[in-house]
Amino acid sequence: MFLALFLVSLVLAFAISAIVAWVSKDIIEGIMHRFLADKIGAAVSKYLRFAIIVAGISDGTRAGALRDYINAPSYSRDALTAQLTQEFWALELYRTAIGSLEGILWLMLIFSLGAIVAIMLIRRANLTDLLPHQE
Repeated sequence: MFLALFLVSLVLAFAISAIVAWVSKDIIEGIMHRFLADKIGAAVSKYLRFAIIVAGISDGTRAGALRDYINAPSYSRDALTAQLTQEFWALELYRTAIGSLEGILWLMLIFSLGAIVAIMLIRRANLTDLLPHQE
């Protein structure tokens, strides 16, 4: 049952991450094309959408319960299995959803701060090839 909980948690974290990446695609591309050249903006946009999925899965998947079950001595595994109630499942799936969104939020915060610094450095160094063309 713990393996099933882990797999359901993994699928839920992937679904949430994929939905967030899909919904934010146009927003990310618009922002990247505003501050970076077209090819660089497209590459950074694809990287960021991939990073959203990875961060959401890694922070959302609840591996702790499976690890506790695997590391438990054989005489206490039945007691751990008995704890898998509907309430426990609901709580773990809620933690999965919140963990995925929290991981994505932290990724976006760190990425935004890094992007601001990078754009400032690009403008200060006068690397006009990296900036969007002004018409």
